Amino acid sequence: MIMIITNFKNLAKNSLRKKALLIAEAGYEAIDIGKTIGFRCKVLGFRGKEYLVIKLPNKEEKINLDNFKRIFIVGVGKGSALASAALAKILGERLTGGIALDVKELQTTNYKLQTFVGTHPLPSQKNIKASQKIIKLAESLGEKDLLIAFICGGGSALFCGSEQELRNSVLATKFLTKFGADIIELNIVRKHLSEVKGGGLAKLVYPATIVSLIVSDILGNNLSMVASGPTVYDKTTKKDAEKVLRKYFNVRTSVQKLVRDLTETPKDKKYFKKVKNILFLSNREPVLAMAEKAKELGLKPKIYSLKLKGEAKKTLLPLIEAMRKGEVVLAGGETTVTMNNESEIRNYGKGGRNTEAVLGAFTKLIQNSKFKIQNYALLSVASDGRDNTEAAGAIGDILTLKKAKKSGLNPQKFLNNHNSFHFFAKTGDLIYTEKRSFNVADLMLVLKI
Repeated sequence: MIMIITNFKNLAKNSLRKKALLIAEAGYEAIDIGKTIGFRCKVLGFRGKEYLVIKLPNKEEKINLDNFKRIFIVGVGKGSALASAALAKILGERLTGGIALDVKELQTTNYKLQTFVGTHPLPSQKNIKASQKIIKLAESLGEKDLLIAFICGGGSALFCGSEQELRNSVLATKFLTKFGADIIELNIVRKHLSEVKGGGLAKLVYPATIVSLIVSDILGNNLSMVASGPTVYDKTTKKDAEKVLRKYFNVRTSVQKLVRDLTETPKDKKYFKKVKNILFLSNREPVLAMAEKAKELGLKPKIYSLKLKGEAKKTLLPLIEAMRKGEVVLAGGETTVTMNNESEIRNYGKGGRNTEAVLGAFTKLIQNSKFKIQNYALLSVASDGRDNTEAAGAIGDILTLKKAKKSGLNPQKFLNNHNSFHFFAKTGDLIYTEKRSFNVADLMLVLKI
């Protein structure tokens, strides 16, 4: 079997590490894009008609394909190109055409599906070019057409409809992320600076039918926030977006321009009458798979939370406090790395939420005499394999400590500089993966023997 964690063998240097990595691998397998689409989506005949059957954890959705004159696919977000290609293959000749906008190039032989590569976490001209093609397709649809949309995390940056949105989105994203705004606050603002987010795509597609398969990277699975909800009715308002902006930078001239450019999202519910938004996948599936693998390995799994949030460097500490010997504590969520002052913003190092989460917990463990680092393995990874860097995350344990001491590395110094990537690069504990899994935020575990 080809493993999703590409440096598994190099990392699995002892039994504890191997167990932690096997559990993480099980999580990745549960969100493997090709396997998931192949298992969950089928075209089946019934009484002379063809249906697209979508298998969900507790039910099945059936779409009568014979009700539509034309069928299109649009994919937006991380993993959407591979998902769209897999679904296009299943639909076969039923498919009229499609467009997918992703962060990774996809070589596909399906002439009906166009794929484009955009930039993330900040949009660019590439994003506008591809988004304009999606907008043109959306506006061309009629009442007898069906659009199947794959909406995935990362779509907020990728799906960018105009030059004005590009300028405003870059400005808002840079400011809000640096000052610690969470993803909900950021997406509230981005919705109201866009013609395609916050239900904007649904308005463009109207009066065609939309079946939106949403892969959630949002805590609590608020579908209107995944990729800023291009097919979901938006309950937030222009005033809500203004409040977010003023909360973080009250008097900045550049932010005043953002406030002036805020617009209202579509509020006429007629645009959403023929839209079916489906939670296709979330972090629930990989965390449950991780729990099953832990049982196979003779461990006692405990799911701490599927909505873990907070400051990244402190995130794993409650998991450690909550565990006993022989347990593995699991969590899914999305944390925040906050820059506390202008000096930090100018001088911060390289890293992501996951490497910082592991480094923060690792540093606390070795500084507190009540914990014995040799009994623990700490691991945190981005589900799509991109932790704001080319690495997915990191693993930390006694071997990390030995390597750090041998190399004269001070983990607290690296943590203070938000330089977790380079710390784990020097200790050899970065985790790398194949980029073929869905983005459902972050997967975390602490293992104790």
